[in-house]
Amino acid sequence: MATRSEVLSDIALLRQSLRRAGSPHLPLLKLEGWRPIMDILVDVAAICAALAVALHEPWTSSLALLVLGNRQRALGNILHDAAHRNLMRDQVLNDLVTWALIAPLLFVSLPRYRDLHFRHHLDLGAKGADPDLIPIPPMKARSWVSAVAVNALSVRAVLGSAFGHLLDKGVPRRERLYVLAWWALLVAALIAVTGAGAALRMLALWLAARCTVFHLITIVREMCDHHGLMPGGVFSFTRDLKATGLWSALIHPRNNAYHLTHHLLPAIPYYRLPDAQRLFATLPEYQERACVCEAYFSGPERAVASWQQEPAR
Repeated sequence: MATRSEVLSDIALLRQSLRRAGSPHLPLLKLEGWRPIMDILVDVAAICAALAVALHEPWTSSLALLVLGNRQRALGNILHDAAHRNLMRDQVLNDLVTWALIAPLLFVSLPRYRDLHFRHHLDLGAKGADPDLIPIPPMKARSWVSAVAVNALSVRAVLGSAFGHLLDKGVPRRERLYVLAWWALLVAALIAVTGAGAALRMLALWLAARCTVFHLITIVREMCDHHGLMPGGVFSFTRDLKATGLWSALIHPRNNAYHLTHHLLPAIPYYRLPDAQRLFATLPEYQERACVCEAYFSGPERAVASWQQEPAR
């Protein structure tokens, strides 16, 4: 089982290597406050468009669920950066924007998310301590599809995807009431503009997307980050996934696939992670110890290979 000392040792090793190289990472720490705001607006516009089309053309509902689930995941990744205070340098403004635009939309308490996520970073891979740890089976599944199915069918995971922190007893009542009040105002506004029937259909689509597409994307994403690796520090238990194309856009919007890079230096904002990974790849310590995958489902460097048993020869 990993200990905090192993996690902190790996982070210190990477930072020592950066200092020896003359600290070339410093420009990558610069925040551009306009960037997440623009990305949030893009996501909201895509959500509104998907809902509008689905209301007028019900046969497009399946496509709407795909768009909604993917944009929910994209907004979740911006929320993740907000938890690290990587949206804006002003920490008060960082949290105000998050509470106003992102956290309630995703049924999330920012303080609770931040607390759990920081524990994930410090107690990475530690059973009973890492809140994001997907159970490590004593024997790998026969196929990666089976591995995904086992984790996707977890009742706890489904409820977490569907309702966020609304059912989390660790969240103060006032914060859950804020989320519910935020949604009550949103639904009331939608009823005023579109009518009760349309507003309720939009709400149903939003919840259905969270239970299906968003849930499955989240499970696969989390498995890509750590599953199938050996706890024992950041390098041994975290991947960087350099895949591009449609799978990357679907599963890891907002560069979230560069998870090892993020764990090694969490202060880097999401829009600079590809550049950071390319920089880290020039460092001897990263070259020797990093787990880097080039694809999701095919090829010798695919992420799913370590989720399943080796094929019989």
